[in-house]
Amino acid sequence: MNLVDIIRYFESKYPKDLAYDWDNVGIQVGTLNQKAKKVLISLDLTKEVVKEAIDLKVNMILTHHPLMFKPMDRIVFDSPKGWIVKNLIKHNITVYSAHTNYDLANGGMNDTLAKALKIKNPQLLDMDDEIGRYGDIDPLAFNDFIKMIKKQLKLEVVKVVGREDKVVKTIGVSGGSGSKHMYEAKRVGCDVYLTGDVTYHTALDAIALGLTIVDIGHHAEKIFVPAVKADLESQFEEVEFIESKINTDPFKTF
Repeated sequence: MNLVDIIRYFESKYPKDLAYDWDNVGIQVGTLNQKAKKVLISLDLTKEVVKEAIDLKVNMILTHHPLMFKPMDRIVFDSPKGWIVKNLIKHNITVYSAHTNYDLANGGMNDTLAKALKIKNPQLLDMDDEIGRYGDIDPLAFNDFIKMIKKQLKLEVVKVVGREDKVVKTIGVSGGSGSKHMYEAKRVGCDVYLTGDVTYHTALDAIALGLTIVDIGHHAEKIFVPAVKADLESQFEEVEFIESKINTDPFKTF
């Protein structure tokens, strides 16, 4: 069993050609032509995650967010990314990333979020970009809805834009930075739209639109980690898949 066998299966579900043109998915560092022993799964690839991988003696890290969005014109070992690349090569650790292809694929990020949020019969939110999901949930008072999403997505805090005096019946969700899809959420009748990275001016636009937004943060995509682990474990019993214990969320709340 080689790493390439795992990735061949993974790409059958989340094809690389689904990714947006600007994205950099697939192998980032290393080779897939080595025996699959231990695979670490993480949302992001940071120095701390690489140290964790070295300690665990894994030979692949599978991430959602790519190490490199733009080409590197030099690798300086004293720089943060240079240190990462140097130590990945030194310890023969391959890195593979599935980003917008995972977001767009059936059964990927947005279906996983929809399932966690208990959306019944989720539908495609934005037909043009082929991303996001929406549908009905069991009706909840707004405060109870907030409690539910914090519990289901394991979030300590969320930010709310717009009206709160409502019963929530229909919701939309787009993992990551999905503010631009709020117009589709309004069009299809969502009571609340959930996404991350909502800016100040976008929030004002949402209020003017009459749409309530819950900013669940970009890091809510951490749901990728247990979902991918469960999927791969069901297919490759002889390989050890490990969830990273490193919290890569750069934001702290006080």
